[in-house]
Parts: sequence; structure tokens; C-alpha cells
Amino acid sequence: MVILTIGLLAVGLMQIGAMKGNTTALTRADGVAMAQSVMDTLISSSLDNALLTDNGSVLDAGAATAGSPPVPGNADHAGGELFGANPVQGVNGMNYTVFWNVADDTPINDAKTVRLFVYWDDQRFGLNRVVSTTVVGGLY
Repeated sequence: MVILTIGLLAVGLMQIGAMKGNTTALTRADGVAMAQSVMDTLISSSLDNALLTDNGSVLDAGAATAGSPPVPGNADHAGGELFGANPVQGVNGMNYTVFWNVADDTPINDAKTVRLFVYWDDQRFGLNRVVSTTVVGGLY
């Protein structure tokens, strides 16, 4: 009986660990999907669209630093411009902070470099992020 009890407890703990892993994978997949959706919107926008305006911030403005949360107010644009609110609630109920920066004429004239940040705070694993950079316009 003792051996059976220990075995069943081990299986129960394994199941709990698998459920936590699935939840983490779901929030990460949702964060990546949100980043891809925003980036697709930005890439398909014309270069004179207000969403691609360089407001003078450097590409990493607003990014979280060690021990500090992100500061989207320091960025060129925030998720509220697309979603009406920032943070944005994902399909899994997690809140995602979305913002991006634009650099004009980088790396060449008539091109814009866009760096997108998506952050969320997982209670078990802390602050998570997806950072994506692309070039819009120019020769691309």
C-alpha cells in the first residue's frame, strides 16, 4: 500500500507540473501571436501612416531593464492605438503590454526600422517578453 501511495502521489505531482507547463505555453503562444498580429498590421501600413511615425524615441525606448517593468510611455507608439487599450487582454485572460518604436531612414533612406515589444507578467515565471524587429519600405 505504501509503494502504491507514493507512486500515485508522484503521478499527481507530474500532472500538476504538466498543467503549469501547458498554461505557460498558452500565454507564450498568445504573446507571440499578438506580436505577429501587430507586426503584420505595421508591415502592411503605408510609410506615411501615423502608426509608423518616428516620435524621436530610440529603438529600445520603453523596454524593461533588469528589475524594472517596461515603460511604454517612453516609446513612440502603444497598443492603445490599435486595440483601444493598453495593456491588451489576450484570449487566455492574460494582460499584454504592447508598444513599438520607429526609426526613420534606417538602415537606408525611405525605409523605417520598427522594434515591437510585447510584455506580460506571469505569476510563476515573472516578466516575459517578445521583441521583434523589422524593416519597412526601402528595398524591402
